[in-house]
Amino acid sequence: MLISEIGEVQLIKGLTRDIFPDPEVVVTGIGDDAAAVKTAEDKLQLFTKDVLVEGIHFLRETISPWQLGRKSLAVNISDIAAMGGAPRHLLIAVALPSNTEVEWIEEFYRGMKDLCRICSINLIGGDTVRSPQGITISITLIGEVERERMLVRSGAREGDLVAVTGFLGASAAGLELLLQGLPSQNEWEKEVLKAHQEPPLRIKESRILSASGVVTSMIDLSDGLYKDLGEICSASGVGARIFASSLPISDATGRVCRHLTLDPVSLAVSGGEDYELLFTFSEENLARMKDLSGELEGKIIVIGKIVSKEEGLKIVDFQGEETKLTRKGFDHF
Repeated sequence: MLISEIGEVQLIKGLTRDIFPDPEVVVTGIGDDAAAVKTAEDKLQLFTKDVLVEGIHFLRETISPWQLGRKSLAVNISDIAAMGGAPRHLLIAVALPSNTEVEWIEEFYRGMKDLCRICSINLIGGDTVRSPQGITISITLIGEVERERMLVRSGAREGDLVAVTGFLGASAAGLELLLQGLPSQNEWEKEVLKAHQEPPLRIKESRILSASGVVTSMIDLSDGLYKDLGEICSASGVGARIFASSLPISDATGRVCRHLTLDPVSLAVSGGEDYELLFTFSEENLARMKDLSGELEGKIIVIGKIVSKEEGLKIVDFQGEETKLTRKGFDHF
């Protein structure tokens, strides 16, 4: 069945049938001109928005509708986590060609709603319109964070250590497999494909890090390590040195790189869409971070150090040689 056969009203009724917003927080949800939610005086609301365009951000033939629904929300959750916050309310708008199958959009919403339930997010509104060509997804996610726990990009200081919460380059390796049309028969191929199609959620890590009181800056890794670390450096007025030998590259990513004759370090620093947290903290708090690693199953990995602005952004290779690099990573234009 096509969405053109049932119309907008019936489509919306079907997609929102099993949405149950928290009545203690949501005053009015879907069905009115605007949603109304209660706020707490001691917290800050966080707003983030992402647009995903077919052919640029995703290809329908390389991702299931369920995975796309989940990923569309997950990348916004990552922005809220980067601020130390928790996601709360979701609005979504989709532009769909009239020949889109109802089953496809239902599966897309199921992936998104499954994640809403896991993360206690209220889907409170949105819009559906006809697209002349391709699917466009626009998500607005509202989160909240305690005033004293909010983290930003601009707090890194010279001498701070640079750390991440998980593996780098796996998503880029998965994308390379998809673009080359290679089968996912091996476990290591399936692992990197999942990293790309079902990015990790770092809400727990974010909340623990923001509560620690020792993180000086944080950002999520959406556009690649060099570009996102460059954002921290620019906002903080510092430089950074990272070490190739310290980059957390999974065995699966390494095997894919050997199979496809790719450089795993290049994928780790420039691949993008890892959606791990990149953050800085004073070296004097390293023991505290090791304790936190125990709470987070060892997912905090130190990969470098903040240096002076004049030193710029550098990588130290496996032979100990420093190379100054220009920013790399995804750029829309």
